[in-house]
Amino acid sequence: MGRLQIAPRALVCKNAIIEGDVQIGNDTVVHVGASILARKGPIIIGTGNIISERAVIVNNHSTPLTIGDDNLIETDARIEGRGMGHRNTVQIRGVVAGTSTLGNDCVVGTTCTTNTSENVPDGTILFGSSLSRRKRADGNPEHRFTHKKHLEYIHEMLPRYNHIIEAE
Repeated sequence: MGRLQIAPRALVCKNAIIEGDVQIGNDTVVHVGASILARKGPIIIGTGNIISERAVIVNNHSTPLTIGDDNLIETDARIEGRGMGHRNTVQIRGVVAGTSTLGNDCVVGTTCTTNTSENVPDGTILFGSSLSRRKRADGNPEHRFTHKKHLEYIHEMLPRYNHIIEAE
């Protein structure tokens, strides 16, 4: 049996599924029905992340799966790679597959999947049915503002309608 560490300002819904050695950082939100499964190695989640409903984060590797800060993992997204940096968005049903990693400021588009052993460079956007790629030209300046507002709203509303696991 693993160990769950929840930082004091994190919000984790009681009906999220969390197994194994998992650390969840301050201001991170784990929504109803999200799954975080540290099967073979630990999962370390940084600060200010949003892990949406039915999102799955699974570590099937012996090395830690690390998720940086201020990432948005949307509904039905799946993270099974080695980790990701900061300010990434994995959209609805997007997948970070196999042993892949995401750099910083990346977007995995709706229903897009990384290659199974890919290191996606900073600022890359995966999109479309042909998994097209392009480099961000703008450096992602809007992400910080909208992500912060999104987190503020969730921190206000989520505890009103859901049971939250208390940090120890």
